[in-house]
Amino acid sequence: MIDRPFPAHTCPSLFRYLRKVFDFSSYLATLRDARQDPDIPPAAVFQAVFYSFVFRLPSFLQLQAELAAESHLRLWLGLDRPFGDDTLRYSLASFDLEPLEQMLVTLNRRLKRNKVFDQGRVAGGIVAALDGVEVLSSYSRCCEFCLERQVVSRDPQGQPLIRTQYYHPLVGCQIVSSRVKPFLALEWVRPGEGELTAGLRLLQRLPALYASRFFDILLLDALYAQAPVLALAQKTGWDLVIALKQENRDLYQDAQGLFAARPPDQSWAEQQEGKTTAVRLWEEEQLPFTQAHPQPVRVVCAQEAVTQNRRRGDHLQSETTHHHWMWITTLESSRVPARQLRRLGHARWKVENNGWNDLTQNWAFKHGFLHACKHRPQQRLPSGQRQPVPNHGLAAVTLILCIAFLLSSAFALRHSKIYRLYHPTLLEIARQLYRSLYRRHPPIRGPTPRG
Repeated sequence: MIDRPFPAHTCPSLFRYLRKVFDFSSYLATLRDARQDPDIPPAAVFQAVFYSFVFRLPSFLQLQAELAAESHLRLWLGLDRPFGDDTLRYSLASFDLEPLEQMLVTLNRRLKRNKVFDQGRVAGGIVAALDGVEVLSSYSRCCEFCLERQVVSRDPQGQPLIRTQYYHPLVGCQIVSSRVKPFLALEWVRPGEGELTAGLRLLQRLPALYASRFFDILLLDALYAQAPVLALAQKTGWDLVIALKQENRDLYQDAQGLFAARPPDQSWAEQQEGKTTAVRLWEEEQLPFTQAHPQPVRVVCAQEAVTQNRRRGDHLQSETTHHHWMWITTLESSRVPARQLRRLGHARWKVENNGWNDLTQNWAFKHGFLHACKHRPQQRLPSGQRQPVPNHGLAAVTLILCIAFLLSSAFALRHSKIYRLYHPTLLEIARQLYRSLYRRHPPIRGPTPRG
């Protein structure tokens, strides 16, 4: 019996999908940067970076090699001449962020109209999660948007050494209930503020970007257990599930006292992925959030004992770890029972595992593209002096990465028959697309901007 190779994805199929489903060419004409009469238009720069992420290229230096004179990528995209790393940096550092963000919003709206988010709904609702991440940090390079902190380490003699570290955190909102898990929007933490401030600013922008009911349930970390968050959710119609960790809060102590005085409402054991979890569950409704903001909330508490085998030396040893979880929610028990709410509370980790962690490990998310780039176009001030435009390079590349993440996931998980039949990994699909560039001379070109 002869084994036949599995069919592979090709770039023409991806290009046709982008044209047919998303009308990708219509977005390219809206892109702009601060350069004057450039030889390489912003749409060409965007496409080069976009497809470098689709193919999982790790750096601009490799992308520069792919755009060389004999590169098939340049021919596929219909570019007249090659360009290099300096053009990428000069353009992206001055990119206008608004068209990129609007492209991300419009693509997400198209996915929702195509019923992509319907699979995996919880109690009929689409679930999103909000979480923060630190994109990069450096002790030597900084830009005008960097945050600073003092880090204590040890010198070779063991003496304390205090150094200033520059870093960039951001907050992102991601759909987590469906198979395709795109980011809806990003918000960078600005100098002098924390994640909560940036997160609130992002939550306030989401209704204007998507309308208030683009999603129905929002999962949040304990940092967002604040009265302004509850007030905003009540105004927009979102239901909240928030982890509760602050033991000094009155709500936490009241709920803990109630649960300690009675046996659990439910107890069961479940097995999954080689481990056994014994769960004890309590819930209480109509507890006031705070004295100053007495909105009634429902509190669910779970005590979990997880038993699994771990290798110690040359033998396996059974070990049990204990975990305590508490959530507050505006969801009624008649709509989402306590068991389902527990699973929903744990689903917040999907934004970590299927979002930030995936982007970091497989998409070069923390490479630090264009951080502190000084090669930027000049702008003239009212005084007549000229100075470089603000450096938007890191934010622009991050938005392009989110767009590539969205479209690559939708292409593989919703469109690809090969994925449904043979189940290749998403990383293997990216490699198949990249290898297809060099199989033959490009018969068709990628999307080009209209006009």
